[in-house]
Amino acid sequence: MKHLTTEAVRAGRARVARLGLGILALSLAACNTDKLVNLTNPDIVTGDVARNTANLNELRNGAEYEFARALTGPPGNNGTPGIIGISGLLTDELWYSSTFTGMQDIDRRTITTDNTNLLPVYQYLHRARVLSEQAAAAFDAVPERKNTEDQAMLTNYAAYSYLFFAETFCSGVPFSTTDLNGQLTLGPGITTSAMLDSAINRFNLAMTRATAAGSEDQLNLARVGLGRALLAKGDYAGAAAAVASVPTGFEYDVEYSPNTSGQYNGIYQNITSEHRSSAATNEGVNGLPFFKRGPTNNTIDPRVEVDSIAVGTNATKSPVYEPIKYSELDSPVVLASGVEARLIEAEAALNKGTSNAYLVTLNSLRADAGLTPLLDPITPAARNRQFFSERAFWLYLTGHRLGDLRRMVRDYGFAQDQVFPTGQTIGGASFGSDVNFPVPFQEQNNPEFANGSCIDRNA
Repeated sequence: MKHLTTEAVRAGRARVARLGLGILALSLAACNTDKLVNLTNPDIVTGDVARNTANLNELRNGAEYEFARALTGPPGNNGTPGIIGISGLLTDELWYSSTFTGMQDIDRRTITTDNTNLLPVYQYLHRARVLSEQAAAAFDAVPERKNTEDQAMLTNYAAYSYLFFAETFCSGVPFSTTDLNGQLTLGPGITTSAMLDSAINRFNLAMTRATAAGSEDQLNLARVGLGRALLAKGDYAGAAAAVASVPTGFEYDVEYSPNTSGQYNGIYQNITSEHRSSAATNEGVNGLPFFKRGPTNNTIDPRVEVDSIAVGTNATKSPVYEPIKYSELDSPVVLASGVEARLIEAEAALNKGTSNAYLVTLNSLRADAGLTPLLDPITPAARNRQFFSERAFWLYLTGHRLGDLRRMVRDYGFAQDQVFPTGQTIGGASFGSDVNFPVPFQEQNNPEFANGSCIDRNA
């Protein structure tokens, strides 16, 4: 189901955020033109505007807009392709086909805190988190708008923001807050486990609000998000229980629009329009065979359709491959689905490779897609690899792969150089050993971020 309307995106373009003390001191922007003309600075929202109950729809629209940008990046020339794009580069989903060194460092897993492409992704994800929570809090003040579908959606988006931080950044990300009066409260770095707990708490709240509102879409979105967070906590039975009632046909899309550049899908912009990143296959020894290289007939699995579209601008002049799922300016992003729910249940049945019961679920999904059934590879390690390969194909380029590879290292006993790209990049550079993103050095201006660095780059 589509949820980010053109009206919402257009309205949300009026929102801006300020970077203060190295972190996000966020303020809300109004969309009501009549009110904007009366403001001294139309880019900064006063507490009166933020508290005005007439502006709730605009606050909601702005949060939707910022969350969409956090996923795929702010489109524009040389833009960073959001949390999905850079996590795809760090894994085996994408490789960087252009010349910017910051993006090349992400691709080759050698990321420093002063990486210029890291900061905007970090900022946009924090912005999405804070705006979602601020807007949800504003709904609390209006009895008739409390526990509505809109408030459930905002709570879900806040929860997913915490979840993306936990899956893609190191242990130790600081979380600061800004209330509706613009009062900034600086936060310390917290562990990956604490980030997941924050997401879980918000998913549970979103379910309560969605249930009160009678919104099956938001309820299922929260259920899948909760299951995903519980997987990352190692609670497989709890994760399976969370998603048990999600229909296999459920899909929640975040939408984009071709109307203006601020509404474009940034992954499309980065790959198809600018040819800076490319779909990858068999990358760095461990990379999965997502497709075959060549000028035509590249697709070998219908779940990862690609097309050869250009030649990269880097020294290798290697072909650029476009993921068909993001081949348009307004291509949506699947945030959660019933297929993911079934994969969560299958992982619980896998029991870290000690059971082949997971194959029943995987083969049912494959049958629906016209794919041949999988056979039991017998050993625990092979079963685990087979399962995570299936997740990679079903959830391709939706922001899941980095979290999965980290879980394979953290929870399944694989070494990082057994699952992440290793050896040499397409450009001939050596891969490093990074398994997540560090906190940008600008955060060191936060006095609550005492040590100025990650708690653990490997957690």
